[in-house]
Amino acid sequence: MLTIARRRVTALALIAAVTAITLAAVSHAAVNVSDSGWSWTNPSPQGRTLRAIAFSGGIGYAAGRGGTVLSTSDAGASWAGLTTGTPGNLESVQVLSPTSLVVGGEGGCITRVSSNGGQTFRRIFNVAESSCPEPVSSFSFISPQVGFLLLKDGSLEATADAGETFSRRTGIPGTSASSGGGEEVGAAIHFASASHGIAVVNNPASGVSSAYSTPDGGVSWAPVTLPAGSRITALYFFDASTAYAIGPDTFLRSTDGGVTWTSRPIANGNTFDSIDCANGEECILTITAGNELVKTTDGGATDTIKTTSSSLIFSAAYASPTQIVAVGADGATVLSSDGGATFAPSGADIGGEYNKLRSGPEGIVLAPGVKGDFALSADGGQTWRTIATQTSAELADVSFANAQTGYALDVDGGLQQTDNGGLSWQTLSPGTSAPAKALVALGTHAVLLIGPIGIYRAVAGGRFEAVPGKPVQRAHLSDYDLAGSSVFAFGRGTHTLIRSTDLGASWSAIRLPLTKKGRTRESISSVAFTSATHGFLLDTTGHIWLTGNGGSSWKEVLSAGTSDGIQLAFSDPEHGFLTVRSFGHDEGNAYVLRTDDGGATWHPQEITLGTIPNDGILATGPLDASLLLDSTTFTGALISRELFTTASGGDVAGSPQSLTLSTARRSLSKRKLRGAHDTITINGTLTGAVGGEQIVVSRRSLSGGSWQHQEVVAGANGGSFTSTWHVTSSSVFVAQWAGESARPGLGSKVLTVIVR
Repeated sequence: MLTIARRRVTALALIAAVTAITLAAVSHAAVNVSDSGWSWTNPSPQGRTLRAIAFSGGIGYAAGRGGTVLSTSDAGASWAGLTTGTPGNLESVQVLSPTSLVVGGEGGCITRVSSNGGQTFRRIFNVAESSCPEPVSSFSFISPQVGFLLLKDGSLEATADAGETFSRRTGIPGTSASSGGGEEVGAAIHFASASHGIAVVNNPASGVSSAYSTPDGGVSWAPVTLPAGSRITALYFFDASTAYAIGPDTFLRSTDGGVTWTSRPIANGNTFDSIDCANGEECILTITAGNELVKTTDGGATDTIKTTSSSLIFSAAYASPTQIVAVGADGATVLSSDGGATFAPSGADIGGEYNKLRSGPEGIVLAPGVKGDFALSADGGQTWRTIATQTSAELADVSFANAQTGYALDVDGGLQQTDNGGLSWQTLSPGTSAPAKALVALGTHAVLLIGPIGIYRAVAGGRFEAVPGKPVQRAHLSDYDLAGSSVFAFGRGTHTLIRSTDLGASWSAIRLPLTKKGRTRESISSVAFTSATHGFLLDTTGHIWLTGNGGSSWKEVLSAGTSDGIQLAFSDPEHGFLTVRSFGHDEGNAYVLRTDDGGATWHPQEITLGTIPNDGILATGPLDASLLLDSTTFTGALISRELFTTASGGDVAGSPQSLTLSTARRSLSKRKLRGAHDTITINGTLTGAVGGEQIVVSRRSLSGGSWQHQEVVAGANGGSFTSTWHVTSSSVFVAQWAGESARPGLGSKVLTVIVR
């Protein structure tokens, strides 16, 4: 037997590095996120950590963080993202056939099945997919209809109808679910048929395993002898005879269907995480540390160690006897077509760090970078390439007049121009005494430098000169918005919003909402205009305002149900987005709220783990948008180059449903309210609910203030739900649901309750 040191010395050299690679262009097809109609465009195929992969008939599925499930039909050369409908972290996948699979995770609270190749997923067993009372340790399905769940408490649940119903069988001996009680916890199960199976339970202190077999579908159990000290975390059956059990310092082999087990030499010093085999003796394994792949060709008597990636690898599987696909941290994917002799990366990353998105002409999307470069997409955000300028300073803004002529502004005030699409640059004099905050090219006619005080303008390649006029000369400005030929400049955190309809030559002030006696009480966070007169404004307290007459009057939009807005982005008066810091009580995942009725209702769309920066979203058409996300890698490092796009408005395809709110009385006196102990009950209905859908109900005082949130669960009885609120004044209520697999998210209309 080779020692640990010997194995390290004979380890093969580094074969492939999956790192941040700057490419001329990334052409991989976009992969959908798990819970909405947004797709990854960088990195490719996607950036979430994958924990499990399995194949059947050449079709493979990988599952991981944030509800991610991917499918491949060409051994990992290309991938499709599947809408699982859950944001929870997935850790296991069982593929029953090319079109049937089961995924599980979130500490055992998620078990979802698909019978149509991942087009839709259906939750089974646990209604609540976090902090559930009966977490699942392991599952084993022998067909799409017949399967078994081993719970952490040692209970065994069986289904014969694809998870529609479950029946509880005899608890595993030594666990709290057994008649004799005990402290052992469920670890792993495998059923070869509806009657014959094996279950493994572990001592919670030592991790040492005990195993039991059943001949009658879990009605009775008999002990199975294991080698002393075995600590099993997973079972793998290649066929009816050959089986393996793996875990810390554990590699067991059985050649009689799990009746007897022997320890194999490669167990020592390894903590195995996953296993898959090409035949009864050739297998590929991953270790918990993720830094190596272990291959054995003799059933565990000897092994070879392979370092396949600079990213951690957590699971590997055979797509065929010679093709191996391995997946891991931050979406890393490596492929082998020679049985593991060599590996190559599958995927790409443009590299860099970016701070915002800007829209350009002819479908161009731009992302200014922090080291003097920027990312450019010439196809509406579908594919990206990086362009370097002449500075290493962070770029404050980038703007293009056409595909060839562009401008780059750095945070130190340096200004550059290109006339050949970024191949070369020349330095321009900005004419300003302080570094400008923003830059916009208005076609080939004029270029504007905005802020920090006033606007400087250049025409026809001439020098930049300060724009005269009272509204602009002393204006504190930091950003802009375009609506056709109209330009809107504003100062984030200020009370200044000005408009130009003549390419920036002259400007007029726009009256803000909440103005009283000439003084504005709230400042600006974001604006989104779709014409010279129609637009939305988000103030720094999270309130949204709508004007249809250029600011002469404003109406508050109450239907968004949040005080956590970041940015508004609209393509036309009806279709737009609001980026938010959180949705309900979820502050870890990035969400946008979508409206397609001019702000009458807003429904949430989950993107993935992370946050959206200011100017992180562009709405370029009624259904088309691009998004930039700040997130963290598997090791916790910050990353600001996750890019997404949608051509569906961000919604998944699915049957139309509705979400409504009601209450017994919409108007009541203070006396009546006191008689009800200042309590109001709000009822709601989600049509088409299957039960278990988590809905966020939000409440705010009609006169203002912050929104409060409650998370409630829709019942299977018609999708009904109820929330109870302590109320002392007139209030507004909104319900929102982030959607499910093949069921787009929904937002209710505002319910107003008047207290007289």
